[in-house]
Amino acid sequence: MLHFGIIGAGNIAHKFIEAVRMTSEADVTAVASKSMERAKAWAKKESLSSYYDSYEKLLSDPDIDVVYIATLSNAHYDNIKACLLAGKHVICEKPMTQTGAQAREVIDLAREKHLFLMEGMWSRFLPKSTHVRQWIRDGRIGELHLMQANIGWKADKEYSRRLFYPELGGGSLYDIGIYPMELLPYYADQKILSMQFLKKDYPTGVDDMVSLNLRLEHCIANIQCSFTTKMPEDAYLYGSDGYIHIPKIHFGNRARLYDLNDRLVEDFHEGEENGFYYEVKEVISCIQKGQTESAVCPLEMTLENARLFDQVLR
Repeated sequence: MLHFGIIGAGNIAHKFIEAVRMTSEADVTAVASKSMERAKAWAKKESLSSYYDSYEKLLSDPDIDVVYIATLSNAHYDNIKACLLAGKHVICEKPMTQTGAQAREVIDLAREKHLFLMEGMWSRFLPKSTHVRQWIRDGRIGELHLMQANIGWKADKEYSRRLFYPELGGGSLYDIGIYPMELLPYYADQKILSMQFLKKDYPTGVDDMVSLNLRLEHCIANIQCSFTTKMPEDAYLYGSDGYIHIPKIHFGNRARLYDLNDRLVEDFHEGEENGFYYEVKEVISCIQKGQTESAVCPLEMTLENARLFDQVLR
């Protein structure tokens, strides 16, 4: 059994714990928060055996093998370093870091320590993502020419306060634009060669609306994201012999394949309701096999994405 510890007692960690408990190879034993009262209440709700009022105390727990980091993104870099220096494997919520330099540093440290490290791009592990990738590999839409994706909603300024301020790691690109940015190249199984962009900032200084044009090895991709503008959050992949529609690109269990006459050829609808399950299974499998990174969510993906985001944001 692998024992997970949680850093950051937020809402998303509840869903992660549920996913771990869907497996038979791991459990969650401890949570750490900067507030003892919050840690205790959170542990009671999740029936965890241990809780701590500091991250350092959790990292000194010898029973914990892997740490799931669910703090605000501005803290990820420091949290990852602390975990790796304590000898713990790490899965960190996206975005793993705020800059390319930070990504390079934690990746080098993980490799030096021979520890597993992965950015939590759970959407890559969804059955529909695997199926879409296979459709393209099998030539079901012919030669892939163009991909389009958008993701956006009108965020509440109080509930989603972290999105609006640079000091909290805010901005639309790292919070939601990261999904299509890391999913479209995965579907195509192609590297990004170059990028053009347009950006509109929110008055607080974070990026609100971003439009990206990407040149991949054999196709082009367009991406739009915003946290003040509602969008369908869909993706379309167009080929020489048909196209694929992916409703809600970053979650869900459906993908549809169409021919050139807009006739539905195949409707894929499969997968667990809790999408974190597939990500958790990958982490467990990699660590049990002694692997220090995932082939589905490799560290080079995180590093390349962080460097491209540097171009837009800096």
